[in-house]
Amino acid sequence: MQSSRLFPIGYDIFKALVTLVLILLLWWLWPKAPAPGLSAEVDPSGIVTFGGEAPKGKNVRLTITSSSGETLDRNVTADDGGRWLTAVELEPGDYTARAAIGSSASEPLGFTVPAPKPEQSAAPELDPVPSPARSPLNLSGSAQVGRELVIFLDEKPLPLDSPIKVGEDGKWSVHIDIPPGRHTVRVAYADDPEKTSEPLTLELQEDRSETTVTERSTGTASPPTGKSSTEESAAGHAYIVQEDDWLSKLAETYLGDPARYPEIRNATNAKAAQDDSFSIIEDDNLIYPGEKIWIPSP
Repeated sequence: MQSSRLFPIGYDIFKALVTLVLILLLWWLWPKAPAPGLSAEVDPSGIVTFGGEAPKGKNVRLTITSSSGETLDRNVTADDGGRWLTAVELEPGDYTARAAIGSSASEPLGFTVPAPKPEQSAAPELDPVPSPARSPLNLSGSAQVGRELVIFLDEKPLPLDSPIKVGEDGKWSVHIDIPPGRHTVRVAYADDPEKTSEPLTLELQEDRSETTVTERSTGTASPPTGKSSTEESAAGHAYIVQEDDWLSKLAETYLGDPARYPEIRNATNAKAAQDDSFSIIEDDNLIYPGEKIWIPSP
């Protein structure tokens, strides 16, 4: 006996469609996790801090998209207080971020990471110089490595045979001739004259060179001996300070004991009271190249 179907085959398809519609309706009506909150704080260094609110323990997927279309994903879990937070270092440029929990996503958030500002260089520094002083004058100080400097004498750039370039240690120095009188000196970057040191005011005295003593009894001068009654005698001799000199080093060299440096200071100051070509030593730790001092006999 041949069986027959009570309903045509199209009815089975209808039931399947009804079932699918019911499933979709239940999915649509089923409570969904709320979309997480999203905020971004951009640091000038390029580090961007993202955060927002989300249900406790929920996984938040953060998607960052650059203006060129490249994406970066981060997964963060909301804490017990219902907050999530993460930091990402990004290159300068424009970005869009979106945070999502499952299919619930925040509105896209646009932000820009700025390009770093050029490094601001500090103004060059000019070391103090004892005043009064004599020419040639040794100027020194510190500045940004590799930069070239210009010296301003009484607010006018001082012409030099070669530019002053700051060394790898950040130090610079130069010997310059300055006429006698009261002057103001400052140093600035050659490519940025507005970036300048504090002005230094000093007094330059006239250099009075000593001449050798000659005999006139026969009406002719005797051959020079290379020594002068004021420059060298049994009591000591004059000395021009060189680079890397200091009093204890000179005391060890000429007096045989570094602890005898006060004798050099006292003898020099005594000479300076009689002859202004000698420098006055006010600080035992500060003597400068070009200064004239007196070293007593050992």
